[in-house]
Amino acid sequence: MTRLLSLCLLLLSASVARAAALETSLDVRGADGERIPMRVLEPEGAAANPPIAVLLHGLTRRKEDWLSNEGPTHGGVLKDELLRSGYRVYLLDARRHGERATPEARPGALAKRAHQGDPSGYVAMIADTVRDAHALLTTVLAKGQPPRVLVAGYSMGAQVGILLAAREPRMTHLVTMVPPNIDPSMEEVAPSRHMASVHQDWLLLTANKDDFAPVADSRALFDAAPSRRKTHKTFDSGHVLPREYLEEVRRWLHADRRAPGRKDP
Repeated sequence: MTRLLSLCLLLLSASVARAAALETSLDVRGADGERIPMRVLEPEGAAANPPIAVLLHGLTRRKEDWLSNEGPTHGGVLKDELLRSGYRVYLLDARRHGERATPEARPGALAKRAHQGDPSGYVAMIADTVRDAHALLTTVLAKGQPPRVLVAGYSMGAQVGILLAAREPRMTHLVTMVPPNIDPSMEEVAPSRHMASVHQDWLLLTANKDDFAPVADSRALFDAAPSRRKTHKTFDSGHVLPREYLEEVRRWLHADRRAPGRKDP
């Protein structure tokens, strides 16, 4: 019994060690020199130059949303799918969120004030987050161009993803879940002002009962992007999508791999 217990403990410790080895570190600084809190998840048996995915969380959330299978994002399901498909996955906290939160850093209040006519704090938070995500991509892509550079975001993360796609042509794929409608007057962070520069393969997932993104505004975003390959799927839900949205993402990603002319591994 003692030997069996020892063997079980040994196997458990080896399993934990393997799991820990799948997470690596990366030191990236924002344009202002501030460290960007992030996690880097490595797939088992990763290729020398694997595809990469950057996952961006929603308002008041944090990077660990992509480690959990719980709502509203169910992000762990997507993260696991990407790792199984050979992606190196990067998770980062937006400004004022997660490890960057402070007692006075109330991102929900900033969004509310923006709707009330005082957008400066919200605009700065989003703009700095876009710059941080771009700094991450710049660091990673300095080592070479992966076969795929995917950015996926939920809600506020989708907004950031669109803005990032508009300024980073080395991105190849974009997945956005329920990007909120942002008043065009907030020009720097309003996706509608930047759609002409979004050329990536794009999957847009929206909802027909979403108070934060009216159907007409979502359709206008989609129509304005010059992407040659783009897909728009609408769910019968509110801003919190049903878990089935993850299956739509999985199908889209795998269909792209099978598309004629694709050279992904």
